[in-house]
Amino acid sequence: MLMTLVLSNDDAAKVLTMGGVVERLESLYGDLGAGSAVYRGRTDLFVPTSAHVGEPVPAAHQFKTLDGAIPRLEVASIRVTSDIVAFPMVNGARRRIKIPAATNKTYVGLVFLFSSATGELISVLQDGMLQKFAVGAINAIGAKHLARADARTVGLIGAGNQAGPQLAALKEVRAIESVRVYSPDAAQADAFCADMGATLGLAMTRAESAEQAVRGVDIAITATNSREPFFPADWLEPGMHLSCMQRDEPKDSCFERADVVVFHTKMKEHEYVSTDFEAMERKYNFVMRDHPPGALDWNVFPDLGELLTGRTRGRMSDSDITLFLNSTGVGAQFTAIAHLIYEGARATGLGTEIPGGLFTETMQP
Repeated sequence: MLMTLVLSNDDAAKVLTMGGVVERLESLYGDLGAGSAVYRGRTDLFVPTSAHVGEPVPAAHQFKTLDGAIPRLEVASIRVTSDIVAFPMVNGARRRIKIPAATNKTYVGLVFLFSSATGELISVLQDGMLQKFAVGAINAIGAKHLARADARTVGLIGAGNQAGPQLAALKEVRAIESVRVYSPDAAQADAFCADMGATLGLAMTRAESAEQAVRGVDIAITATNSREPFFPADWLEPGMHLSCMQRDEPKDSCFERADVVVFHTKMKEHEYVSTDFEAMERKYNFVMRDHPPGALDWNVFPDLGELLTGRTRGRMSDSDITLFLNSTGVGAQFTAIAHLIYEGARATGLGTEIPGGLFTETMQP
């Protein structure tokens, strides 16, 4: 009898390494570029929420799904997150935050991993650790193929949960030596520099401004939760690589200034909202989506799969300005890393087994 393996973030942390994730995802994007792996665009459902989020701010229940299949690994998956989100104003700019509204102040995010040989559910995984590794690794793959080979210095804007993985992954592909960090919260930036500097063996200092953080560096990284673009084109310098964790960070002028631009994916979210949610949007005069629509035409830019398969060019000279935009997630990335976790957990006896028959049926659907 098949036993479905249930895996926690703690289990994932025991088997994942950043180098292993970079390697697995680099293979995946080769598959995607060749068309042998597939995924659909992300789907978001927005409805009002009764959850208490503190001060009167726009808030919503965001139900999000991403899926993808990798024939080479004989697996497919769907990632499901059920988030309570709020959009407060912080230091004069709109931010998106997740509210731990589930029991015991927790979040809800799961990946369901299926065998493409039998159709059976082989694993259910919490997605937090997987997501943490994925975003850093994807941006590092972009840097591996776009940043100068001799890149040593980094300017990092942001000191939150995703900032550390950005540096850890970047170290897998470039011999980084020093990092300047800016955060609006100076104490958070100082603590981040002390912690990550010791962990990664890097010389890290706090910058007084976002511009100061990136002036003169080889690689600039944005790792924020901003919902308003803030990185202008005049911060870009010859030879620089700009690595953006999400699309509401660089201003549109950056895409015009850069010599080479590569998106993670050309796909966009498909968003569906209820009428009462639309009424709430009008009340607050704010588009409460994960990423409000903009004027940028994504279709004119190549994606990471095209870069890895040589269908678009990368850096041509040391003076080129390159830009990698982690535009949005793709379901296949979760399939690839979930399978990596599953393999490691099976090999080391981690996780909780439950009868797989609970998820099959004799009646044809």
